[in-house]
Amino acid sequence: MSNSPNSATRRAVLKNGLAIAGAPTVTGMAATAAPPNGKLVFTYDDGPIEDYTHTYQKAHRREGVPACSAVPSSYVGKSGNLSGDQIQELTDEGWEIMSHSVKHRMLGHITVTRDIAANDQKIYVEENFHGSFPGDTLVVSNGSQSATVTVSGKGSDNRGKFVRVQSSVGQSFTASDEVFTHYTKDVIQTALKKSKRQLEGYGVNVTNIVMPYAGYGKRTREMVDEYYTAVANAESTAGGSPQIMEPSQIRLPHLSRMLFREGSATKSELRTFLDKIASQNGLGILGGHSWWQERLPPSRIRMVIRMAKDRNIDIVTLRDALADFGITTSQTTSATTNAQTTTNRSTTKTDQPGFGVLAALASIGSAAALKRYLTT
Repeated sequence: MSNSPNSATRRAVLKNGLAIAGAPTVTGMAATAAPPNGKLVFTYDDGPIEDYTHTYQKAHRREGVPACSAVPSSYVGKSGNLSGDQIQELTDEGWEIMSHSVKHRMLGHITVTRDIAANDQKIYVEENFHGSFPGDTLVVSNGSQSATVTVSGKGSDNRGKFVRVQSSVGQSFTASDEVFTHYTKDVIQTALKKSKRQLEGYGVNVTNIVMPYAGYGKRTREMVDEYYTAVANAESTAGGSPQIMEPSQIRLPHLSRMLFREGSATKSELRTFLDKIASQNGLGILGGHSWWQERLPPSRIRMVIRMAKDRNIDIVTLRDALADFGITTSQTTSATTNAQTTTNRSTTKTDQPGFGVLAALASIGSAAALKRYLTT
């Protein structure tokens, strides 16, 4: 998160309830913060432009609460994706920018589904994500023997999905021996390290990550905490009730997340999820995508935000949740952070009023003006 005075002020106002749509305020009097009652974090993956135009502008800004955008660093500035200026603006508005690798590689392991002969150049797998980038190096392993291969592509036929490799595997494997493919250490390390460095080049602080495709294998687990404080989706649940993490039970970097688009979680399941956060004073993380195909319109996001507000749950970024629980410090930073690029920015690139306006409205106790701001 940006370390600018504006960002710090915004967080203070949000936590005191002044920017909560529908919350009672008295003109000229400071709002009284509700006692802590659990923390909820919203995370959105892949860094599409809709994180800004829909999820931020039409949901979170109107409700006065922050979220986290997990961005593949190579996507920034490309058509249909967040720009560097928008990333900085979201940070100014209290959001957290998280890593989502460099090119959205699946960094975990994938099960091999058919026996492999030594001269095979096709490896049949449950999902062929590891074939997306020709030239990548993969390890094929059953735990006792392994082979390193170079990717040439991917495809599918009547036998299933496969990864194609440049030359023969060189060893035979029996699928029933629990055979997997995973990236080599160099590929994983580059995906973790480079994405953090590239995102921080836009003047934001990146301390947490969401794994693409929820891929979180043994090799990734061994390296991730060298670069990140937490993995928001070390365990992901589509529907149902994932672990609600009480502060004393959190073991970083491994955190649990629930997907909340339509079809993944019903309103009843979300209600149960939020009730547990409130009753246990715990941490809950919701995940989704802002694209229209995801069935996660701003109206659904606002519904969940209001359900959380009804339970006096603090809606914060993951970095702030961990700091507020005393698990990390609020000033967790990296040497490459360049917060100066966002200091003293009080207006946005879209000419909408920035947080400087919001803070000014709050300081004079203008509830009516504040409401007008939040609903524009």
